[in-house]
Amino acid sequence: MRTTRREFLVSASALALAPTALAAPAPHAGSRFGIAYTSFVIRMLRGRDVLRAGAGPRLPAAEFIELTHAFGGGGCQMDLSQLGSTEPADLKRLRASVEARGMWLELSVPAKSLEDPEAFARGAAVARALGVTRLRVALLSGRRYEDFHRMEEWRAFAGRWRAALPKAAAWLEGAGLHAGIENHKDFLAPELAEILLAVGSPHLGACVDFGNNLALLEDPLTTAETLAPFVVTTHIKDMAVRPYEAGFELSEVPLGTGILPLARMIEVLTKARPDVRLSLEMITRDPLKVPYLGDPYWVTHERRDPARIRAFESAVLARAAKGPLPRIAGLTQEQMLAAEDENVRASVAYAKETLGL
Repeated sequence: MRTTRREFLVSASALALAPTALAAPAPHAGSRFGIAYTSFVIRMLRGRDVLRAGAGPRLPAAEFIELTHAFGGGGCQMDLSQLGSTEPADLKRLRASVEARGMWLELSVPAKSLEDPEAFARGAAVARALGVTRLRVALLSGRRYEDFHRMEEWRAFAGRWRAALPKAAAWLEGAGLHAGIENHKDFLAPELAEILLAVGSPHLGACVDFGNNLALLEDPLTTAETLAPFVVTTHIKDMAVRPYEAGFELSEVPLGTGILPLARMIEVLTKARPDVRLSLEMITRDPLKVPYLGDPYWVTHERRDPARIRAFESAVLARAAKGPLPRIAGLTQEQMLAAEDENVRASVAYAKETLGL
């Protein structure tokens, strides 16, 4: 379908502000199902996996709230960077916008917020003004098997956070906040659980991402069961995998179309924390490559683990997609936006109609 530049700009602007032709069910008061900002990564134009950094504006907070509401989210997990202003009057208006729609709000803050007291104080002040009590944090912005090339580098990273997190837990308790550290393709679930157990604070737990630890060759249900005692918040997603010569490709796909046992994972997490919120993270992008067959992948582990490889291959890769995984490379921006809309719309419908969220 060919579209003129003017028609594209008009349609893209309308989509970015508030999609009007969505068939997603309306949110209901008290819904624990929401949408994370990363579900709109095409609009955010952030991250190396999608488009060039700086190619366009990020999705402002007010527009993101409206977009989430239009897609049927009962709440949203918003990134601190989406706030154009942290002036009290602006934050008050934003909070009123959320509350007027009967929605809830969680805040994603940078890792620095858990080791720099000034950064923490700024984030806590914003959270307090917005009525937010739960934070999401990723300690690593990249991936363990790509960012660390020597065991000493990984040990330094892990040691840095083992030292910093007890102090962060005390700050969180003093501010009346709870933070969930995401399993962000860095720590294995038992490693993150051990760190959180050592800290021993109910104010510092996990943002349980349903699919990330597939990249570390973990069974997704085992990841959920291991981190359930610490769950603060979540990223609910479905995943598809497909082998390639050096390992496997990994993709987010609309809920219900992948290989994750979503209903069972939700049951495990909500049993551990009945008030946990479930934030959709449907990232529309090209597949990620996980080169687990090569030696560099195992540099930050004590050894190559044949038992873990065999278990993963039999339980996960045996269910690999028969055809190519979804890609956005080569699409126009309009086509990317359309793919993003459809992925989010289908996921929201599945969450409500099949998962009962």
